[in-house]
Amino acid sequence: MKRLLYIFSILTIFLLSSPYITAQNIRQTEMIATDYATIELTITTDSVRIQNAKPGSVMEIYNILGVKVNSIPIDSTDTTVPLTLPKGYYIFKLDTVVRKVIIK
Repeated sequence: MKRLLYIFSILTIFLLSSPYITAQNIRQTEMIATDYATIELTITTDSVRIQNAKPGSVMEIYNILGVKVNSIPIDSTDTTVPLTLPKGYYIFKLDTVVRKVIIK
């Protein structure tokens, strides 16, 4: 029980100490510089647009507990995919780019 409480406390501190991308009706863009190009993630409540990503790479989505929820293959440098995620906290990982997202 103490171990579970410790893990929950660490996760809470981790999530509260770093910036979030909030997906609401307003589109929010996060630009990340990589060696390939500047990757842009534009996240709304129902879709995510990935720009300048390397074709053939895979974007993975994890829930707050670290369980993989979805894997999205990237087939072009400009891809828009629908999201069917319930409300909650998620981690988007694309190559070396990792972003925390709140779906409201």
